[in-house]
Amino acid sequence: MEQKLNKDQKWLSKKYLGYKFLTNLFFASAVWLYFYRIFINDWQIGILDGLAFAIGLIAEIPSGALADRFGRDKMVKLGQFLAGSGFLIQAFGSSFIPFFVGQAIMVSGVAFVSGADEALFFEKLKFDRKSVNWRKLVTRGSQVSLISLLTTAVIGGWLHDINPRIPWILTGLSFISSVFLIWSIKDTRVETNKEKVLVEIKKYLISIKSGFAQFGTPKLWFYVPIIITVQGLFYTSGWGLLRLILLDRFRFSPFLGSLVIASSGLITVGILALMHKHAERISEKRVITLISLLSVFALLLSVLNIGMWGYIVIFILYAGEHAFYPFMSEIINHKVEDENQRATVLSVASFIKSFPYVFLAPIIGYLNTEGKLEYFLVVWSVLICISVVMYLRSKKKDSLVSLIEEK
Repeated sequence: MEQKLNKDQKWLSKKYLGYKFLTNLFFASAVWLYFYRIFINDWQIGILDGLAFAIGLIAEIPSGALADRFGRDKMVKLGQFLAGSGFLIQAFGSSFIPFFVGQAIMVSGVAFVSGADEALFFEKLKFDRKSVNWRKLVTRGSQVSLISLLTTAVIGGWLHDINPRIPWILTGLSFISSVFLIWSIKDTRVETNKEKVLVEIKKYLISIKSGFAQFGTPKLWFYVPIIITVQGLFYTSGWGLLRLILLDRFRFSPFLGSLVIASSGLITVGILALMHKHAERISEKRVITLISLLSVFALLLSVLNIGMWGYIVIFILYAGEHAFYPFMSEIINHKVEDENQRATVLSVASFIKSFPYVFLAPIIGYLNTEGKLEYFLVVWSVLICISVVMYLRSKKKDSLVSLIEEK
């Protein structure tokens, strides 16, 4: 059912789409590694990224309680301002220290915003819960985000050749511009006192502990190795430095690399459309196994001197990440029986897949500096294979148990 929108809802919907557009203008997304390399080596880049992402993970812990204390609108605005400032600090930096400070500020800002922006708009729009208006708006927002990401990846690659600092400056200004766009949107929630915040943080930590415990249950434990190895690889490629290192390994220039990423994204959109159309025919086991083994193939193919055939590797990792996510989300949502634990368990799953990058970033950076990246590529391929074997054996055992229980 579609609800007819009033004037305020139409205005807020436009604000939401504009906000999604501005916060996805990542001009530096395909060229940030090449900018860093002007001033520091890959090992330093790995250390920088690992430490910064560790700070971001820590900043996630109190973010929800801080939003309750100061209001979601304030946290979103502060977070986007910090994220933009982090990009600008790095844009004018020329050594490890300003890069690290800027990166730490940026990921902390992103952590503050995480989830708070969607919650703010959802609360302010007040759509009828029985309507599909929110789902339609988020879907349109995803389309706007994808257009922004793919377009700016190509433009950023071109601007990098003119001046490598320009993509960073434009990205920073885009994030800060989003603050002014939503400046008039105020949270209607009542602020809580300091003591309440401390209580909320304590409750949050207890909830996180309980969320981790869920992954030790029979229904979820055998997915953990898959999350760590396969989704951890996708995170390291999609959000970390592996994708750009591989593009450089395959001898793509910054501009050609941006075209590779953009075209991979466009093809992935088509694949997702097909998956949506034939959703009922696709089984979890086949998809997880296929994508995992394709990831192994991509990593082992990267060991060879294949030049621009490396496009296949980049595409597999890009498409695999986006095709894999809906299945893992469905698995976790279905396996968690306690409604109050669902969001926490999903958050823990996100933590599990991103945590390995804290250690992998400096390792990958060091190995690439020494010309030994193939060590990582082969070892991680073996770990994925082990995870797949464990998954298939556990899945078979789980199916037998379910069959016996039904009888």
